[in-house]
Amino acid sequence: MNNASYLWRLLACLCSLLASPCALAADTISGFRGDGTGLYPAADPSVTWSRSSAGIRGLRFASQKPAADDAGKPMADGVVRDWLILGPVPLAGHDKEQDILPDEAGMTPDPGQTTAGQRWQKVACDTAYVDFARLIGKNPDCVAYAFTNIYAPAAGVFRLNLTAVSDVRVYVNGKKSPPMGPRFKLDLAKGWNRLLIHAAAGESDWYIVPVLHGWSPGEFQETGIAWRTPLPGVQPGFYGGGTGVGAPVIVGDNLYLLSEPNDLICINKADGKLRWIRRGSFFEAATDEDKKRPAWSRAETLARKIDAINAAIVAGTATPAQQEEKGQFERDLQKAMRRIDPVKYAANPVPDVGFSGFTPCTDGQCIYAWFGNGVSVCFALDGSRRWIRADQRTAVEHGFSSSPVLIDGKFVVYMRELMAFDAGTGKTAWQIRVTDEDGLNPGGFFHASLACTSIGGVPVVILGNGTLVRAADGKVVSAEPKVTGPSVATPVVSGKRLFRIGNGNMEFITQTLPEALADPLKLSEQRLLIDTTAFPKHYLPWHLSSPIIHDGLAYLINNAGVLTVVDVEANKVVYQKLLDLDVFQAHNEGAARGAGVSPVLAGKYLYVLGNNGTTLVIEPGRVYRPIAKNKIESIVMPGHWAERQERFVANPVAEGKRLYVRGEGNVYAIEGR
Repeated sequence: MNNASYLWRLLACLCSLLASPCALAADTISGFRGDGTGLYPAADPSVTWSRSSAGIRGLRFASQKPAADDAGKPMADGVVRDWLILGPVPLAGHDKEQDILPDEAGMTPDPGQTTAGQRWQKVACDTAYVDFARLIGKNPDCVAYAFTNIYAPAAGVFRLNLTAVSDVRVYVNGKKSPPMGPRFKLDLAKGWNRLLIHAAAGESDWYIVPVLHGWSPGEFQETGIAWRTPLPGVQPGFYGGGTGVGAPVIVGDNLYLLSEPNDLICINKADGKLRWIRRGSFFEAATDEDKKRPAWSRAETLARKIDAINAAIVAGTATPAQQEEKGQFERDLQKAMRRIDPVKYAANPVPDVGFSGFTPCTDGQCIYAWFGNGVSVCFALDGSRRWIRADQRTAVEHGFSSSPVLIDGKFVVYMRELMAFDAGTGKTAWQIRVTDEDGLNPGGFFHASLACTSIGGVPVVILGNGTLVRAADGKVVSAEPKVTGPSVATPVVSGKRLFRIGNGNMEFITQTLPEALADPLKLSEQRLLIDTTAFPKHYLPWHLSSPIIHDGLAYLINNAGVLTVVDVEANKVVYQKLLDLDVFQAHNEGAARGAGVSPVLAGKYLYVLGNNGTTLVIEPGRVYRPIAKNKIESIVMPGHWAERQERFVANPVAEGKRLYVRGEGNVYAIEGR
């Protein structure tokens, strides 16, 4: 090549970069769990914080009948740790939902007292789990009872989140408490109250996990929280529409995160104030031809109404009625777009993670977002849109839930097909069909987010099912031959190793990456079945969260809150521990069914989040060393039939002295004073 030709090519390249600023890559690509590892070695966030209601702060418990001067033990985390239990009590022809014992609601037992031929025994629990199967044995045709006394300094109403594997009944002071699914309303009188829980055995498990929260309105006291920012988009239904699932990414002075159903939100990280909201719906992705259709005027009217409410939300003037209207307008806009093109703008069922349950990506210059309706969009940091497109595909069971990646100048998303778009223009670079099957559960599909690495300097996309794809052209370079069931936990790369949870979300797989990208690519691997049968499970003991890999150890959390620590070199379990995470599991909780938050290692500590507002800070190593238990108590949808304790599914993000935690209704900046 002569010098003139070289100069012209160099000039053309520079012009192309200047014309497409989003194609400029920063030193660090950020997305799901930061760089994908969940490691934040430069951070040093707080280890203690709390947010609790006045009612919960005053509660105390005592399993035995308290004396006049007995103050009991504090339960600021809403967890009773001393119980009297009785069982197994045979059903003896009774329905398990009926009273089995005479006047069982009025029982006031003492330790050692005999009832129905059984003795009440006192037990102390180090978590919220009361595991009858471990304490009294398994019996599918029996019930058990758990009794304690709760002191309230003032009369009040409380919410009991109660995980159980079969039928339960709750009595306060001899009266049956009304249930709403797995939640119960507890009316506590001033002074000491009797709490009795009647729990039928399941087929293989038998336990209860009762955790109390204040009922709104409540006076909340905060410590170690720099700011809390309420978010729009909280959904009323318990099932599906999982809000608050996608974590934020940080660029400069701002946080960027997604919100239901199609919003990208920019927040000032200094004070938590909303800077702007931008939408990425079918309306914004419409073509010039779409805008000529008769139904377009209706869609345009609805879009302007939504824009006005978003502006009010940013200004802090939006009313609860406007928030509810926003959701209805969004649904009406979807219907209007379907009239314009029923195929391109088809409406999939609401995914378990919602349409916004994904972590965006950033190259430090732009924010790239993908929504569960198939819309991909790129915004500059100031909120100006660079490009947008819609690529709708038929849903799978529970919907799509894979956060995208930014790699090799491409924005890559998964929706049955793996699709790569030029990061600067949004044009299709390549796309491949992940599975040749149709239907709700096609073989090889996955719920894990995408990951990426490089092999011999060649960028590679890692799919949740273990398939490796060359980022340059979409060529499959390695396919996982032993896929059984959809993988949920996102793969992690550490050094020259790839770590995955596979085969029913119970097998820890370690694969060694080669020095060069050969064809065919062969990966040496070792597999370890994670046996959690010694611990309770709700439905399936799956590992939904990604592991942390640090100093030769892997840290895995399953949905029941069991921590398994694995020696990576020896491929052996170092220890297992049922964590004090206050896990809440029920079938109709969308993406918040059990512990599914991927832990992070910030500075020198592990931060492990449950779905019920609890965070444990743990010192990593070969023995279990807890540092702190922190609780965020918060109410979403106050006054609505779906009012509940805020759920947590998104992984936290650490920077400097702060930890940013996103719940379904709020973003919290954790920083000790």
